Amino acid sequence: MSIIKMVKIMLDNIIKKLNENPDFVVRKININNCDVTFLFFETLTSTSNINEFILKYTSYLKANKKLILNIDKYLSTYVPNFKIKKLDLEDDILTNLFSGLKELNVGKISKTKVGIMYDKDICDIKCVEKIITKIKSIDIDTIIDSNYIYEYIKEDKTLFPSVITTERPDLVSYKILNGKVAIVVENTPYVLLLPAFFIEFFHTMDDYYQNTKNTVHMRIIRFISFIIAVILPALYIALITYNHEIIPPSLLINFTMQKEGVPFPTILEALIMNVIFEILRETDLRTPSTLGSALSIVGAIVLGDAAVEAGLVSPIMVIVIAITAISELIFSTNEMSNVVKLWRLLFIIFAGLYGMVGVFVCVVLMTSSLSSVTSIGYPYLYPYAPYNKNDLNNAIRLTEKYKLTLRNKLTSFKNKIRGRI
Repeated sequence: MSIIKMVKIMLDNIIKKLNENPDFVVRKININNCDVTFLFFETLTSTSNINEFILKYTSYLKANKKLILNIDKYLSTYVPNFKIKKLDLEDDILTNLFSGLKELNVGKISKTKVGIMYDKDICDIKCVEKIITKIKSIDIDTIIDSNYIYEYIKEDKTLFPSVITTERPDLVSYKILNGKVAIVVENTPYVLLLPAFFIEFFHTMDDYYQNTKNTVHMRIIRFISFIIAVILPALYIALITYNHEIIPPSLLINFTMQKEGVPFPTILEALIMNVIFEILRETDLRTPSTLGSALSIVGAIVLGDAAVEAGLVSPIMVIVIAITAISELIFSTNEMSNVVKLWRLLFIIFAGLYGMVGVFVCVVLMTSSLSSVTSIGYPYLYPYAPYNKNDLNNAIRLTEKYKLTLRNKLTSFKNKIRGRI
């Protein structure tokens, strides 16, 4: 069988396998009675580069009837491309057709593919290079989940997450168009987005599909929920244990009557109830969906009512812990939810030891911790610290979408104005 016939059979096989893909493009050009076929995926390649440097160039050869004896050698030598790879096997061609983004293999045994997605016309290439360098330095046998990558590339030992984890393609696209870098790991649905800012954990992609007034309202509610989830139990402990003078007399009498007969100090009461609610939450997550929700609801009602009736906890403590647990549900990511739990525990301990002074000390500690965090070198509290007036339009407040004409100042290194590429 001649080489030309073998190539034709292989080409027909590839086209037959991929022809059902809507973004698969086949372009054939005849130059000097020699057929040249171009195969590529529009979604994985730069169509502008293909048009400018390959299709336009070969069409020029055909239009001007250039006499070329060896098309293969000529194209591999003179086509204006810095990287040309010759492949002879069908499987190798298919593998390379599907490999359009920057890709690394991580894990000595697993050889897990890690893709780096970004828009080179928007983001800071130095940020991309920094991420690639960190990923290349990972020394591990196996990568099972994208969180493995996160653990190796994060810069600070802080509890706060410095990367956004998501399963939503629309969120990934939106963030890439704002200059962020996405890390896609083989065999896991979760994509990592860098850099991440603290305020973004109060955002959802659905915010951009709703009326802006509703969005601002919900973002304020989320921020209030964060404060409640972290501080509310500590405030109650501090007021009941030390700082009675802050509470109005009628309310203090009410609290005292409810607390009467409870054998445990307020801090121990809060810790016990907190642990019980965490057990119920964990039970809800681990049991089958048809049983989990019903079990946790019944458990919370029965245990709460029984504990109050037995005089083990006060009704107000059940209310405080319940509101706290509900407020924590605003976070869709476990990383931020776990941070809230740990800081809440620290607030409770300080409030139990020092009252309101302890609460204020913890507020200072948490603020200092947030201020010291960086995500791939970017300040975590941006756009508040450092302050940027333009990017405040998409912080707690969300300006009308047609007014969001500028991309994020820090992450969009080039093409800061939307609509320009």
